[in-house]
Amino acid sequence: MTRLIPQGAIEILQEKFGRRFVWHRTGEPDVKGETSASVFPQSAEEVAFLTKLAADHDIPLVARGAGTALYPGKAPPALLVRFDAMNRIRVPTDATERWVEVEPGATWMALLERLRARGMGPTVYPTSAPRSTVGGWLAENGVGIGSFEYGWLLQNVLCVEAVLAGGGRQVIEGEALRHFVGSRGTMAFFVRARLTTRRASADVPVGAIFEDAQNLGNAVLDLYREGVPLWHLAFLNGAMARARGFEEEYVLFGSYPEERSRQVEPAFRRVVGSRRGRVLGSEEAQHIWEQRFFPAGPLGPTPIPGRAFVQGARLSEALPEIERKLAGVALQGTAALWGEVALLAFDPTAGSEGLVDLSGATDIELVHLAGRSWMPERRKRAPR
Repeated sequence: MTRLIPQGAIEILQEKFGRRFVWHRTGEPDVKGETSASVFPQSAEEVAFLTKLAADHDIPLVARGAGTALYPGKAPPALLVRFDAMNRIRVPTDATERWVEVEPGATWMALLERLRARGMGPTVYPTSAPRSTVGGWLAENGVGIGSFEYGWLLQNVLCVEAVLAGGGRQVIEGEALRHFVGSRGTMAFFVRARLTTRRASADVPVGAIFEDAQNLGNAVLDLYREGVPLWHLAFLNGAMARARGFEEEYVLFGSYPEERSRQVEPAFRRVVGSRRGRVLGSEEAQHIWEQRFFPAGPLGPTPIPGRAFVQGARLSEALPEIERKLAGVALQGTAALWGEVALLAFDPTAGSEGLVDLSGATDIELVHLAGRSWMPERRKRAPR
């Protein structure tokens, strides 16, 4: 690392950041065995100072979040930038405004709790919310809780402030966000983001169980095709349900704003019944909803899931095929606005080492791009 960071730069880092510049010893799990160092900036100005210093001395920088994202291979030697100390959340004073400003080190759970006190919530947030950070998911992009109505995270970002290579700062919005959100830190470091919010004080959970994967997949497709105005729609296969402590086999669950009850309840019951499922009572649905997150608690090891996207129209074919080829695999699925279904998979018998590669598990084409509709045109939903 002393070859990676010149002695002159080390002295500057020590003077500028003091105890917030930390050396790691070889083999530390945080950096996958690489001898490395971390720096903990507390402001956008410090991030800009750091990136300028790195450019001047040719020091590679890598942003480090909570570690819930899947990165194949070994992490390259680099000075790690940790945003733990940049975790401020700012909510508007006007309760009618639908946005929140967040620094990258804030966890999604902290953001949820802050907004919940005002009867609000993010329009979308990741299934790893108990541990993942706002900056980490901005770097990844993806679908999560709320994506059935609101789509990918990218579609719910109003603007970001970023520090570019060399220390320049820029506010990015509109179409330009596509080049930054999901870039895994290769374009810039996020130091602030303004995200959309929604009223969340009267959400109603729903749930159903099915005996087989095919009927479950067809129910997801039916709910999509009929434009049932759910806010969130997700499912667990049998192995994932058992890993969560449920006795049921295939679990379908979601949530919707209470004012849509007359539209959602009859349609949900009709779809579930037509696919030989059983609608759960409100207490059972609430219990499942409270465990909606992928198993990633705030402490202890986190299973790193295999990830894939499948065409929703072919979900009823893909799920049984994956289960045949990967016996015992635990699957959690999230349906999104444009018809894509995000799959997370892990081996519950292998704990935090139970990564499952889904790429060769099905002959059904896996989808890796957002922004395109793969299903029949959806009926108009209720106004948000």
